[in-house]
Amino acid sequence: MKFSTSCIAILATLAQAAAYSPVRISYEALENGTAEDVLRQALTEVGMISITHIPSFQSNKMETLKLLPKCMDEASNDDQSTTTASTTTIVEHTFGDGTRRRTMATHNVGTSASSSLLVPQAAHDDNDDDHSSSSSSKNHYYYCQEFQAVSQSFRETVGHVMDTFANELAIALDLDASKTLLREDDDNKNNNNDDGQGGQVYNLRNIFGQGEQLEHFHCYYKDNEKKNDTQEEEETIEWHTDQGLVLAFTPGLIDGEPTEGFHVQLKDGSTEMVDFDHTDDLVFLMGDGVNQYVNGALLEEEENNKPLLRALPHALQMPSTTTEDLPRVWYGRMVLPPPNAKHPTHPSMTFGEIRQDMIAEDTSSIGCSHNLVARELQDTTCEEGLAAYCWHRCMNLTDYGVSDQICEEQNKTLACMNDEGYLWPYTHDMQFKLGCASPDAVNWTTVTDDSDSDNTTDHGGDENKNHTGNSTTVDVADSSTSTLLLGTSLLLGTVMSAIFSFS
Repeated sequence: MKFSTSCIAILATLAQAAAYSPVRISYEALENGTAEDVLRQALTEVGMISITHIPSFQSNKMETLKLLPKCMDEASNDDQSTTTASTTTIVEHTFGDGTRRRTMATHNVGTSASSSLLVPQAAHDDNDDDHSSSSSSKNHYYYCQEFQAVSQSFRETVGHVMDTFANELAIALDLDASKTLLREDDDNKNNNNDDGQGGQVYNLRNIFGQGEQLEHFHCYYKDNEKKNDTQEEEETIEWHTDQGLVLAFTPGLIDGEPTEGFHVQLKDGSTEMVDFDHTDDLVFLMGDGVNQYVNGALLEEEENNKPLLRALPHALQMPSTTTEDLPRVWYGRMVLPPPNAKHPTHPSMTFGEIRQDMIAEDTSSIGCSHNLVARELQDTTCEEGLAAYCWHRCMNLTDYGVSDQICEEQNKTLACMNDEGYLWPYTHDMQFKLGCASPDAVNWTTVTDDSDSDNTTDHGGDENKNHTGNSTTVDVADSSTSTLLLGTSLLLGTVMSAIFSFS
């Protein structure tokens, strides 16, 4: 594999990064309001804070994450699995460094755990109460049923902590209930707000309470026997900033122990690996939503001399201790704005409309990975003439041997694309890079093969291949969006950016 000078420099920086201990506050201090100054300082100076000593949480978390890979193994080893939905619940993706990730996901409105995980199920044989590892009992999905029960309590606790976090954050930032951050579409006259405009208004607490929340349970696997020296240095998930308001997550564990490999970029530009330990129950990491609809409200306050919230860039390098038998397990919940709220800098569209435009299928529920990577508009400017935006970041033109001039000479346009010439549809897919796209290029997506209804649409994978057995196709109906992205995203610097890349 060939690496550019800049990529090698980034990898070297990761390898040499010092350990960083996150700012920690106890749940009691958060709930009692005695840590507001620490909370505000941590989220403005760094963009991350760890909540410790959550009552009855540690054992529940450990049991949930212990059962997670067992449930995934049950489902993966048994082709008789069924689910309560029309799509499979476990989605698999392979990263460029060879790391394999299995995911279970769900979608909620607000902080409750009202939506159940789509855990594999099978008809129970009342004549067989043996939960051993026999082939017969495996069809009962014993571990998956246990995981479903334990994880429900775990997720409910996460929701309670997020409610407390939202309340205390609003107090720490002086963003009380009267401070409007987002508005519903003016065309909706069913709920007039105080200023007489149609549509609901949302303050900070409303965004947590009425916004969409996306949950992921991840298992990462690595075949160490196939590793080479290059792969050991490679990032699994590249540097990026999450596009939601905040990500609440439990740090990765391997065999019940905290892992290395999660890196952050601090305010001074330095990169450090985060030194998580067993006390880190739930970590809150701020996304670019703070720049889109929170920091602007802070700036509007008269005589405001408080620093703004900071979205934290981060990356993941898979720990060398990750194996096929000992996967890295992780849970995260992303807070997104209410779908009917208008985007502040693109008021002609709601967040829901933007996300629908950026996914290949218009579905009402989010229960699998490809729907959890919807995209939102963000103003991001790369250094003109030197870089262009592609796959969550500014890519150097020289690394890919392209430029506006080179593409123009070929009667093509500089774009983020794959080797087949399809445009990046703003999904979490590492096959896309800078190149010269034909004028009629359209978005790349996947469609489910009707002959195998148990397969779920995936959002990509290795080059020219996805990981579900689905065939690739192009988004002809949305070709106008492709033209907009080519003309607007790269030429004017307004780009579509990832909601999240769970770590």
